Amino acid sequence: MKILRRLAILLMLAPVLTPVAQAQDLPAALPVPMTDTLSDFAGVLYAEDEARITQLLTETRETTGIHMVVVTVPGIASQGGEGMRIEDYSKTLFNAWGIGDTKRNDGILILLDTESREARIALGAGYDPVYDRRAARVLSTALLPELREGRMAAGIQAAILSTRERLITPFLAGEVVTESSGFEDESTGFPFGLIFVGIFAFLGFRTWRSSRVSRTCPSCAAVALTRKRETITVPTQAEPGTGLQHLTCTSCGFIDRQSYVIPYSYASAHDPNANTGSSNHDSGGFGGGSSDGGGASGKW
Repeated sequence: MKILRRLAILLMLAPVLTPVAQAQDLPAALPVPMTDTLSDFAGVLYAEDEARITQLLTETRETTGIHMVVVTVPGIASQGGEGMRIEDYSKTLFNAWGIGDTKRNDGILILLDTESREARIALGAGYDPVYDRRAARVLSTALLPELREGRMAAGIQAAILSTRERLITPFLAGEVVTESSGFEDESTGFPFGLIFVGIFAFLGFRTWRSSRVSRTCPSCAAVALTRKRETITVPTQAEPGTGLQHLTCTSCGFIDRQSYVIPYSYASAHDPNANTGSSNHDSGGFGGGSSDGGGASGKW
């Protein structure tokens, strides 16, 4: 009788337990990070853009100790997030990867879904709620305007720089901030806008290209350009390496090759034999940080 009673209880709880089991299995379906800085699963960035973005993220971590990660996906459903909102998916991805320091929970994830045209800045659990509203400001003033103009790489770099200035700096200093403090100069676009113009002019014209342009064949104008990367010289801690990007149009057969610089951190993160983990989580790898769902989202 006891066995029958227990069986009946299990049958009654089955509809409740099934979603829990599915949720526990979900992280296994999530993508493995390409690097501990940038994972362009959507394939919307040129190799040289990836190198610049990686360098910005690496410099941010080296100078501030904050682990910031950028991820692009060609649809959440295709990356283990079937039926999830970007808010829930970013939190799941954040915690599954362990972004940020495990004690401070100060990591930051910038997630772009190119299918739904949604972006999110997900924050570690160590940030106060006011930083959610400040993250929304970073989206509206730095990232989304560039994405709406089709400038994917420029938007990402603008978001990284604005996040460093508007979120990380006051967070580390323990400043008392409001939603808008420090953003006043961005409301008119001066002088903050001029600073960005100068930075992107220095980084080069390719930084401003859209994801569509990056896939458009310069010969036949079809959106059919594929890219394959080849490492020519492996970078070291002392010297950057070089790579060759092979561009091929599947429509007309156009072929081109472009060289690019490979920073050390970018290459070592792609090397399966490289030791990206560290006892000092500020220097590399994933530190086991977590998010409680804080951050902000927006569409472009």
